[in-house]
Amino acid sequence: MLFQFIKYNLIGIINTLIGVSIILGLMYVGISATVSNMIGYAIGAEISYVLNRKYTFKSSINQQRTMIKFFMVLSIAYILNFMTLQWLLTFMNPYISQIGAAIVYTVSSFVMARYFVFKEVR
Repeated sequence: MLFQFIKYNLIGIINTLIGVSIILGLMYVGISATVSNMIGYAIGAEISYVLNRKYTFKSSINQQRTMIKFFMVLSIAYILNFMTLQWLLTFMNPYISQIGAAIVYTVSSFVMARYFVFKEVR
């Protein structure tokens, strides 16, 4: 499981670099920050799904079903991230709060992906 978690985080780094590059590139050509952000995150989420399905979890489960579950997991993880951030901001430095919220997002999305999205029937 530790090796999977490391791969999940490496893919997250790759995904983040691609997503941020898309966002900045779109902004550079004149697309609004909001639209650029939505497009970058949508493409990033798709890349994350494909790479994690293939390399982290090596899943052979139906792609349509796992994709829907994966995006549900990302939504739940984001909600947990947001709630954690709001709570931490009540007593902690905003920058440290962001780090704490990011940890909650990463761990919760990994656990849900491993045990809900890509759980192989054995």
